[in-house]
Amino acid sequence: MGLFSFRKSGKKQKLTKTTSKNSAFYNRENHIVSMDNFIETIFHEPEEGTEFRNSEKRLVFGKIPIDEITEERLFDVMDKADFTIDNMENIPGHAVYFYRDTAGYYKFLFQFHFYNGEFFFLKNKISSSATIVSPEDKTKVISQLASKYKVEDKKSSNSFLFHITDSHGNVAYTTDTVYFYINYLRGGDFLKKLHAQYANYEPEPEEDEFGESLEKYL
Repeated sequence: MGLFSFRKSGKKQKLTKTTSKNSAFYNRENHIVSMDNFIETIFHEPEEGTEFRNSEKRLVFGKIPIDEITEERLFDVMDKADFTIDNMENIPGHAVYFYRDTAGYYKFLFQFHFYNGEFFFLKNKISSSATIVSPEDKTKVISQLASKYKVEDKKSSNSFLFHITDSHGNVAYTTDTVYFYINYLRGGDFLKKLHAQYANYEPEPEEDEFGESLEKYL
């Protein structure tokens, strides 16, 4: 099985293999907690230094095109989620399904984000038995992505920011922080609909709780 190929286990191990992880772990990992996070995600702005590629091949998860992922197809491929977050209180209609998996010494933490029952974003955290993915591993991951989608490999030896857009407007891009991530953003008409719906969104003003509490002691 390739690094980015996933299939359902006949023994359904995914139902029991993450019992050591509690809700606090998944809440910390959740990429989209607030409406501001949601807006930043759907209006993604690539980081400086990103290398861009266009692919004639459709971006997929397993064998499912990114813009054709549904809850039913996801559960059929990956079984029951290891953990689910119902984020309706912060973002009406938002739910997140978490899965953990391994391939060799790579570890993956997937979070599939749905809005009103429609998939729109996947974040894949990649770690290894050494916890932090090495520059050599990041290069390998990007090279495999480039090969899979028939695009030119990255040119920079100093950056691991890579961005692929397919013919349907779906996007895959890497994030290189403390951990290494591959992110998939659904494109097409659905993303255009979200952009139109939230084009005039204004973020809530931040309250200076620290300043207010500090004032009591000065």
